[in-house]
Amino acid sequence: MIAAIDMKSMLPPADKLWAIGARLAIALVIAFVVQRLLFMVWARMARFLVRTADDERVATQRVSTISQVIRNTITVVVMVFTLFYVLELLGWDVKPLLAGAGIVGVALGFGAQTLVRDWIAGVFILVENQFGVGDVIEYNGRAATVEYIQLRSTRLRDQQGYVYFVPNGEFKTVVNRTRGWNRLPVDVRVRTGQDLDRALEKCREVAREMSADPAWQDRLLESVQVMGVERLGADALIRLTVRAKPGPHAADAARELRRRLHHALTTAGIEYPPNVLPVGIEPDSTL
Repeated sequence: MIAAIDMKSMLPPADKLWAIGARLAIALVIAFVVQRLLFMVWARMARFLVRTADDERVATQRVSTISQVIRNTITVVVMVFTLFYVLELLGWDVKPLLAGAGIVGVALGFGAQTLVRDWIAGVFILVENQFGVGDVIEYNGRAATVEYIQLRSTRLRDQQGYVYFVPNGEFKTVVNRTRGWNRLPVDVRVRTGQDLDRALEKCREVAREMSADPAWQDRLLESVQVMGVERLGADALIRLTVRAKPGPHAADAARELRRRLHHALTTAGIEYPPNVLPVGIEPDSTL
């Protein structure tokens, strides 16, 4: 018959319980204060990083990305130290626990290599600032917005509202659409037999007008460029480009440029066929 566990032998003597209880309460208060102080230190560091950064928007985005990871790490470390201190107060020998934790950690390391890979990849994502919360990146050929980053996984949401939970180790090549600047081409096809020089001149007029429009000057990083005739054949192809701030600005500018080109070419009587996409290809409307 298995002997009953003597709970009295696992607890300190009764005459010491009050002293241990007081020390335990003090330890919990100190742990709480230490956690809050570390939170305050990190908050001051985060504000300093934002103030001294060259690009305040990118710095704010990066700080918000890693803040939750830093706060969670602080909480776990404080809790672990507090737990071991409490066990020592109760008279338990924590050295065997530390040794056992080391053995368990090694075993888990061999048995959970994928999990360790995801954590390491998460650290590199944060340290190298590959992407942050609010960035639009490509995953499996689809654009999605980064909503949340943890050390193990990242949460994405695509244009249709679908949510993806992606282990960080799955990110092999990341295309970030919202860093620095974006450039988009805008193509105009002109039917054979139309006055190509006149079509080019109308495109240049539209480019100059839009570049000088105060509503777009803050979003465009340079004037709208008319690259010229890109292709000849059944139809001629005139290409323009817009270079704008990261995010939706380039896509919005490209849409506005197409609207203005349609109005100008139609008013001038210049015919152009619609841009028909190949079968199976959908227009990119993720920005």
